[in-house]
Amino acid sequence: MTRVWRNGRLVPGDATPGVFAEGARLFETVAVRGGKVERLDDHLARLRAGLDHLGLPRGPLAAGDLAEWRRAYAALGGADGILRLVVGDGFEELGIRPELPSAEVFGLRTLRTRRDDPEWYPRPKSAPWANSLAATRELRALAVPAGIEGVQLDARGRVSEATRSSLAWLADGRWHVPAAETGRLPGTALAQFVATCLAPVAEVAVPPPRFPDAVVILRSTLPGGGAPVVAWADEEGREHWQATDLAVVRSALARLAAYRAQRSVSLA
Repeated sequence: MTRVWRNGRLVPGDATPGVFAEGARLFETVAVRGGKVERLDDHLARLRAGLDHLGLPRGPLAAGDLAEWRRAYAALGGADGILRLVVGDGFEELGIRPELPSAEVFGLRTLRTRRDDPEWYPRPKSAPWANSLAATRELRALAVPAGIEGVQLDARGRVSEATRSSLAWLADGRWHVPAAETGRLPGTALAQFVATCLAPVAEVAVPPPRFPDAVVILRSTLPGGGAPVVAWADEEGREHWQATDLAVVRSALARLAAYRAQRSVSLA
């Protein structure tokens, strides 16, 4: 059995996506590459907001004690991978799993699984994240090739987020991101992307855009925090959009990557 760092010691546990110990309430995932994590403080700020709402105490990892993070990381083997911090009733737990290869560009497929309403605003990243897991199962059942992200709409048919990522699209000289009212998470990579945008940004609650100039997915565990989207298909699998020029996306993602790298912490 794999092991996790729980309340200051190494114990049997499992950091597999979708698998949580009994009593788990909130979680965050970050990538560690070369012993470094980018923008860890952004993840911990989101986690602490949820803890405060639930009235749960902050353990040393949730509080951002880097000495404890380094101790835990070393105990877990000190390898590159995806670190997952879970906080629950009476415990905080850090586990690590291997990072799977990711595509350089992605396609999108709109799903039938609708995004549920959040527990509160801003939406927490809560265990077991059942709605997102249901969307992931639907995407797998479609047997789409690797590099396809599922897109969830809310109950009114408006774009919320992808199965594992936030979304943004460029149209009429402005970047658009789903509004919080669609049930999306307050994505850390999304917030960083907005902070580095040179174009105006609008939060919108709209159906899937038909004629965007560009689309990007944003996920903190992707190298650089995001990737271009090259095509978007509807619920029936019919493609309704294709990218024609990725230059503007690559430029925006280069700014995002530089911004993230400036705020990295070493756990080694």
